[in-house]
Amino acid sequence: MRIEDALKEWQSKKRRMGCVSAARWFCKRVKGFVPIRKRFYYQNGNDKNGLFWEHIIAYNGLIEIDISPYARVVKEYARQYI
Repeated sequence: MRIEDALKEWQSKKRRMGCVSAARWFCKRVKGFVPIRKRFYYQNGNDKNGLFWEHIIAYNGLIEIDISPYARVVKEYARQYI
């Protein structure tokens, strides 16, 4: 399946999955894409103090596709640091 076709299917109905499920859904349909984990840091955050969150996206070595941008920020903690 092509990227455009998968995105049309995704938008054909209201889907609310977490980032892991959404990336797996997309990668299952579009050949060559795999889920990868990206780390985002809060302001003044680093690995030492643990002020980061992780988000899963689809990646094929060239293109990153975030099919679930609504799940990109940890709502409970984001307002404190951003």
